[in-house]
Amino acid sequence: MNEPDYAPVFTGIYTDIGVYFTLGLLVMPKNINSASRLVSLLKSIPAHPDNTQTLEVWATLFGINEPNNNKKSAAVAELLAAMYRELELIREQMQQANFSESLYSSSINRIEHALSTMLLPATWHQVRQYLTPETFVALSFCGEILPDEEMQIEPSELTEIHALIEELQASLTNSQLPPRLNKLVEHHIDLIRRALAEYPISGAKTLREAARTALGELIEEKEAVAANREAPEINKLGSAWKKVNEVADIALKTEKLSQLGQKAWVMLENIL
Repeated sequence: MNEPDYAPVFTGIYTDIGVYFTLGLLVMPKNINSASRLVSLLKSIPAHPDNTQTLEVWATLFGINEPNNNKKSAAVAELLAAMYRELELIREQMQQANFSESLYSSSINRIEHALSTMLLPATWHQVRQYLTPETFVALSFCGEILPDEEMQIEPSELTEIHALIEELQASLTNSQLPPRLNKLVEHHIDLIRRALAEYPISGAKTLREAARTALGELIEEKEAVAANREAPEINKLGSAWKKVNEVADIALKTEKLSQLGQKAWVMLENIL
């Protein structure tokens, strides 16, 4: 696989999800949602010299270890896009809650400017100007107003998932699987890695979405998978998805999403 190296993506941020600073004080948010996650993430950006390239700042934050600048830019752009989607979700939810847009819209707009991929070649001070204390305070209030979406996933659980997919990746070195199944397993490894990378941004729903995508692909290939279900790679793949579903089910507070995860795993057990 020639994917950008996401390991150890967000390793230093796992323990910070749900924690952010407001007006110089350490604050534990009442709710965990799109706004509180983005505040936590953006406030965790360390200090950088003004002349640092913006691409390098984001790559450092996201833990993207990729020497090829084109691949690094693509990987950073994907995660910035995930952040942008969360901003849009915040805007929609605040509108639905009937709060005046004047209280939050300008702050969301400033963060949108900061996330622009057009600024990746620019120096960091051109981005930092948008990330003001006032902007963070407004976003923090959004986090208090919007509903609590999920429980925080323990860092040890995320580490275990990461270890499972690294073990699965290693098992492909001498794999005897048919080439088509080998590519399927590689793709599922990438799905889980990307979900882990997006977790600090989008929360546990990104794990659920990855599992849903994987389920559809496994159903399409169920005959080939069933014929090779005793292969160690398939067993390890099943263990990885079982863990992903278990963690997502515990974290997500929306009953329907949890039920979807349980039903999906029942189907996966019949295939893997």
